[in-house]
Amino acid sequence: MGDGVASVAAPAPTGTEAAHPTWVEVERPPRKKHLGLWFGIPGGLVVAAAVAASLILIAPGVTAAGASVGWMTQGAAQQAIADRLADAKITVGDATLTGSQLGASIDAKALAKKAIGEHPLWNVTAWNPDALEGAVTIDSHVALPALRKAAPELFSDARNAAVVFDQKTGKFTAQAAQSGTGVDLTALADSLSHALATTDGPITVTPKKTQVEAAATTAEAQAFADKLNDQAPGAGFYVDDTKSEALSLATVASWITISSDPATGAFTITPDQTAIAKSVEALPAKVNQDPVKEQDVVNSAGKVLRVIQAGQNGFTLSTSGLAGQIAGSLQSGNLHFDLQGQVTKFQTQTLFRRIEVDKSAGATYLYQGTKPGDEKKVATYPIAIGTGGEHETKDGHFTVYAQLRIQDMGDCNGGTKFGYCTKNVPWISYFDGDQGFHGTYWHNNFGPGARMSHGCVNMRIPDAEALYHFAQIGTEVWVHE
Repeated sequence: MGDGVASVAAPAPTGTEAAHPTWVEVERPPRKKHLGLWFGIPGGLVVAAAVAASLILIAPGVTAAGASVGWMTQGAAQQAIADRLADAKITVGDATLTGSQLGASIDAKALAKKAIGEHPLWNVTAWNPDALEGAVTIDSHVALPALRKAAPELFSDARNAAVVFDQKTGKFTAQAAQSGTGVDLTALADSLSHALATTDGPITVTPKKTQVEAAATTAEAQAFADKLNDQAPGAGFYVDDTKSEALSLATVASWITISSDPATGAFTITPDQTAIAKSVEALPAKVNQDPVKEQDVVNSAGKVLRVIQAGQNGFTLSTSGLAGQIAGSLQSGNLHFDLQGQVTKFQTQTLFRRIEVDKSAGATYLYQGTKPGDEKKVATYPIAIGTGGEHETKDGHFTVYAQLRIQDMGDCNGGTKFGYCTKNVPWISYFDGDQGFHGTYWHNNFGPGARMSHGCVNMRIPDAEALYHFAQIGTEVWVHE
């Protein structure tokens, strides 16, 4: 029989004997050919799709970080893991916070990748495994403020070290730091990692306390104090690098507040410009000075024999902006304050000096002026001179070549050259060999006609001392009748 035709037995006629059935051809719709169709989808594609799905889906029964990720793709699992941690209700001490409020995070991408890598749908032996745990990290900048607010009983504040001024010792010193307590976030993250993976629903973790050190340590405070104390010898106000006014650490302490940054512990100085300005009101009267002339003793040729008075510049302090300038130095921890103002250069005065011995008058004259020819007699002293002959005080022009405050004269060391020994002769100024001016304590005969020496010019002791200081090495001496 061909396609589309069916054979059926025709019923026997009623009332007749049974007879062999006869077959008739009945028309029916043609049979469709089955070409692997199932519900309109090629069967091969169904199989392929199932295989593909088994490769990209996670096996049933898999949980990662407490999130059920079975039958999910890696991307969906990653989102489910992140959401699970963010939304988890976590009780820490007396506070309940979400994972996001704690700043908790997890590498959801890596954990989802692990889930599908170890438990793919196609591997039925990997279905319904133990829970997968991921490492949770906690952002301290988020967690600590949240926990402090929600569970303050878990914390005690550390106290930073301080730098204070000790009035008794007159120095800056360190006030010791004090440690506090807080929550060990590393331990909290470890506990949360395990509880998240093994707990279905709200999570409770027991916080572990840890010691919290102060940001500003005692050692750092002492180092800051030492930096200020070490400057004590040089603290003050300076004009042209010369200290004009010393400054005590007690005064410095009254000008400043020393504090530390609560987070970094760095110490800073905050100056009080009002206090500084009040203190420096009297400064001009202390540091202002008139110039001091330099005095140089010269000979007749103008050569400087000695500077008997050093010159000093004058100074007039400018107080404009001074308090701000001092405040700026204090902020940098510098206690050396350079003053600005008007400097007046000192002048130099030359003093030409000479000595005259008038043997006839029995006197020595001291002359002084700004230059030769302008000198005036400034002192007259009675003298005694040599007895004559080989002990004559020689006439001539000489210069002082040596000066001694005291000396033994004559044969005091066992010699016989002079025939005498005079001990402890004071205020000697030699000008001609062994002849010179000196004080005399063994006689009191001075003036015209007084011839008492072996050639030296004898003087009363106070007069000899005055001449000693008046004369310099190189001072000119004129001896005449």
